[in-house]
Amino acid sequence: MRNRKALALFAVLALIAAACGGSDGGSDDAVEEVVETTEAPAEEATTTTAAPASDPLVLASLMPLSGDLASLGPGIALGAALAVQQINAAGGINGQDVVLIEGDSGCDGAVALTSLNDVIAQGAQGVMGAACSGTSLAILDTAIAAEVVMVSPSNTSPQFTKMDKKGFYARTAPSDLLQGDVLASLLVEDGVETVSIISRADSYGRGLAEATAAAFEAAGGTVKTIVYHATDASEFSSEVTAVGKGGADAIVGILFPETGCGVLQPAFEQGLLDTPWYMTDGVKDAGLASLCGLGTALDGFKGTAPGSAAGEAKDAFEAAYAGVSADGSPTFIFAPQAYDAVMLMAISAAANGVTGPAIASGLVEASSGGEKCIGVSCIALAADGVDVDYVGASGEIELNQAGDPTAATYDIWTTEGDTNPVLKSVDFGS
Repeated sequence: MRNRKALALFAVLALIAAACGGSDGGSDDAVEEVVETTEAPAEEATTTTAAPASDPLVLASLMPLSGDLASLGPGIALGAALAVQQINAAGGINGQDVVLIEGDSGCDGAVALTSLNDVIAQGAQGVMGAACSGTSLAILDTAIAAEVVMVSPSNTSPQFTKMDKKGFYARTAPSDLLQGDVLASLLVEDGVETVSIISRADSYGRGLAEATAAAFEAAGGTVKTIVYHATDASEFSSEVTAVGKGGADAIVGILFPETGCGVLQPAFEQGLLDTPWYMTDGVKDAGLASLCGLGTALDGFKGTAPGSAAGEAKDAFEAAYAGVSADGSPTFIFAPQAYDAVMLMAISAAANGVTGPAIASGLVEASSGGEKCIGVSCIALAADGVDVDYVGASGEIELNQAGDPTAATYDIWTTEGDTNPVLKSVDFGS
């Protein structure tokens, strides 16, 4: 993982959290002033106590620090930590520092549920996370019952759009119905006429595989086969053999890093990496060449992933992120969306209050329809009663009533060793 400065920033935020963990913001010790007189004793001492401030905004970051996406979790979470750092440097919410609690979601519903209950017990009213669509689906009912807001930077499963989330869920990454179109268009643009798909057998993998296949076939292409692999499998040779049958022009891999290596290693051994592969957001920035021990075998392969729209907000985020990332990298997969998730919750809290229901009530309004602004400047405006339209590090966002962004940018990337430089970006307006 190339973003180990995240640990240092989280340590600073932990100290901030400890310093402002009380709910009243005042001192536990009363200040006594005793006035002595030679004429007569004072009737009683005068005691003054600072007036209590409003409760602090308490947020949690639930990212995979273990499991299949552990190589990506800290880099995404760093985007959220950066947002909190900037908010607190500008005066916080209600004059108090925002508290950020870090939790591990794994890519596992049971792990995430334990972490969610823990951060709720610590007072969290909003959660940035979870990362994996299936994980968020597993814990969403618990969050809703507790009236805690969840804003995910990376849930892309189409399933969320039709669910009744009671207003307590939103996402800053677009649905994979759109990524399927982008990937299919890339395949057609590259002259691919037939594909086979190998994918995770979860809500993310199935949703994106089906969206890609439908869009590719609508564009005149042929899908020879779709092979799904179990998410908890440790051996993938038979699935790889199956996806290689039929001699498709290209193979689409909808994978996560650890299990993805389990797919790519036998693909290399079977000679299937001689066929062009197209990847998706689940493995971007994961350093697959080193992680899988494949050297240059993946070089030149392309992929798609949600990205950031060009503009002042993106430039400001990348300059700030470069200052906290270990290697000076200006961005990381889904880090801009994590930054935006925290900013949207903070803007709503500044306007409406720091409880879960109050934050939930203003997420859509914070993302659209008012005075355009970027970063922490939106928070001051919202606190003054201005209707703001937050322009995010990832772009315009423009949440609809289902909590889905209706504006998005996709990056077309390639592989060069452990890096995934962006070849071009595609913008979709609301």
